[in-house]
Amino acid sequence: MIQIQFYSLLRLLLKQEKLELPAAGEETIAQLLDRVQQQLATPFLHKLLDDNRQLHAGTIILVNRRNVLHLEGLQTRVSAGDVVAFFPPGAGG
Repeated sequence: MIQIQFYSLLRLLLKQEKLELPAAGEETIAQLLDRVQQQLATPFLHKLLDDNRQLHAGTIILVNRRNVLHLEGLQTRVSAGDVVAFFPPGAGG
């Protein structure tokens, strides 16, 4: 299983803190995002990705507490036992 955790405004939007999905072999974060969206009725990808399917500035995605920006970005591989956290960009002051 892969555990997906939602934080900040995503948690409020989706009305849930986490989701567990069976691992699909080794897939990328980009593929996992699509699979998570298929499981949820509420659209949320626009909060994390721009029209070119790149991370919005300020979006944080962690795999086992490591930022994907310091790994392979959206091509970072995930597999069974991983914990993936999605943080949308923050705003305000």
